[in-house]
Amino acid sequence: MHLIPTPRKLELKSGFYNFEGEPKITKEIKRSFLTDEGYRLTIDENGVLIEGGSEKGVYYGEVTLKQLMFNYRGLLPYIYISDEPEFSYRGFMIDSSRHFFTVEEIKKIIDACALFKFNKFHFHLTDDQGFRFQMKDYPLLTEIGSKRSASEFSRDENIQEEYAHFYTKDELKEIVKYCHERYIEVIPEFDIPGHTTTLIAAYPELSCRGEKIEPKTKGGIFEDILCVGNPETEKVIHAVIDEMCEIFDSKYFHIGGDEAPKTRWVECPKCRAKKDELGLKNFQELQGWLMNEVSEYLKTKGKTAICWNDALKGGNLDSKNTAVALWLEKNNNSIEWANAGNKLIVECNLPLYIDYPYVVNSLEKIYKFSPKKLKGLTEVGANSILGIESPAWTEHIKSFNELSSMCFPRWFAVAEVAWTGGENKAYKQFLSTTQFFCDILREMKVPSGAKEEWLGTPQKKISQLLNYGRRTITPESVAGFLRIQKNELLGGDE
Repeated sequence: MHLIPTPRKLELKSGFYNFEGEPKITKEIKRSFLTDEGYRLTIDENGVLIEGGSEKGVYYGEVTLKQLMFNYRGLLPYIYISDEPEFSYRGFMIDSSRHFFTVEEIKKIIDACALFKFNKFHFHLTDDQGFRFQMKDYPLLTEIGSKRSASEFSRDENIQEEYAHFYTKDELKEIVKYCHERYIEVIPEFDIPGHTTTLIAAYPELSCRGEKIEPKTKGGIFEDILCVGNPETEKVIHAVIDEMCEIFDSKYFHIGGDEAPKTRWVECPKCRAKKDELGLKNFQELQGWLMNEVSEYLKTKGKTAICWNDALKGGNLDSKNTAVALWLEKNNNSIEWANAGNKLIVECNLPLYIDYPYVVNSLEKIYKFSPKKLKGLTEVGANSILGIESPAWTEHIKSFNELSSMCFPRWFAVAEVAWTGGENKAYKQFLSTTQFFCDILREMKVPSGAKEEWLGTPQKKISQLLNYGRRTITPESVAGFLRIQKNELLGGDE
């Protein structure tokens, strides 16, 4: 029997329920007996009974039933399942800024993720290479920010032609509605104060220098960021948030905060004056102040802000209305944040970034990952983890087939960890289940990675490492590639 994620309790009984067409299904809400997302599934001679702690719990029972029907096709075993998730946040992320994916392509990914009980879709819509959200009040964000002159992300992609895409508000409403029907919350990301070249390209006065720049055609970290000393900056931030909140009714709203060099702020009289006015010690604290201001604005709209863990560097991030997403850090800021009882989402680049090749972030590494076992976490810290998320950054993912093949089957393992909590031991059995669901996704027109890719044969490992090396075009990324290559060849961990 192949099920992802693995139910907490499963009792297989003697006998089968035979049916023609659709099985007889009874659904009941048991709010006092089950958690919100918990469910019980009973199949016997009377048919199928699904009990849920809410409509959402009933839905997850239906998802498990759907997986059982894939297994048996025309009959169902007598069975009892009692199940609930470990984490309330079970997320996947798609970056449509670097490379764009159509509404229909996004829906296919959503369908696949819904089959494995993901409940958060983090939609990365703004970055240095493309502003993908249709704006009314600041139309140049769309007219200028959605276009770049070329795509030069690697040696394998050097296309000297305009790349211009954005989602209309009607298209985004369609995606949100589609997710609602599958109990998935769509969380938009408006990345500030860094990764904002497209904003500055549209409105140069938002930068410290006020110089005209163009949307970036390559990946990287760039020194031109939003000028925090300019009152107009906060006005534009609020305007973008206002229009996004008209579309996205999510509890959470992601405001970025990663990879924001302070070079321009140090040089800028307005930013220096703002820092001094607020009595702050350094520019990391100034970024913390900005994130807090935006978080407070989101609070007035009933939303909780999410920031990348870079925003913790100033030591002054407000914990009352902010969750932190841990992707990479050299110190224990995120661990200390969680140990103090603050909300943490785990999306460590190793092993959860699926834009990395399988040889770096393998199916097995993800399957065996335990978020609550991060080094330094106390019991309080472990209990402060909202859940996990696996991002698909798309500097090097150009098409839907590439995206889907990198996501699946690795997102099977992410779904398993997100629901069960990790510490999974039955990897060989999971491999069989993986192949089963790869075949199911193929029927759904969602391609998965080739078996030899995710099994990690020696030949494929070498091929993946060489391809990964070809796409690394900066000294920093070359060094990272060599470090990863050394660890993989020696059988060690990064």
